[in-house]
Amino acid sequence: MSTDDSHLTGAGPAATRTVPGDPGAPYFGGSSTPAGDQFPDADNESEPGWFERNATLVISVSVAIIAVAAALVTLFFYRESADEQNSDTEDAVTDFIEEQGQEVQSVQCDEGSCSAIVEGAAYSVLVHEDEDGDQTFGIASYSGN
Repeated sequence: MSTDDSHLTGAGPAATRTVPGDPGAPYFGGSSTPAGDQFPDADNESEPGWFERNATLVISVSVAIIAVAAALVTLFFYRESADEQNSDTEDAVTDFIEEQGQEVQSVQCDEGSCSAIVEGAAYSVLVHEDEDGDQTFGIASYSGN
């Protein structure tokens, strides 16, 4: 008697086999091809772009540019306030000297000291500001080169 291969005879396997791996993972059959090849879109990630590869560098350069810009703005406002303060002091020295009856030809101040030319003579002016913001001046004839 011959058996036809299309009809299985006999009982099923007597022993169960365990499949290694994660028990919750889907089973793709006994073929030798990896699971990723059965689903071609699952593992094919595109190569990261330029920004993704260089994100740390881009962020570092951006932070450095922002820090430099902030420093420049701070320096600008500092110099602007120093120039304004010097201008106010020059006006105060001019008013003080003119109150004494002298004619001021020019005054130039820089951080608490001024140089003045009064009626053709050079003078050094020391500016003192007290805690209330009131200024007093000490004027001496210029001696130097």
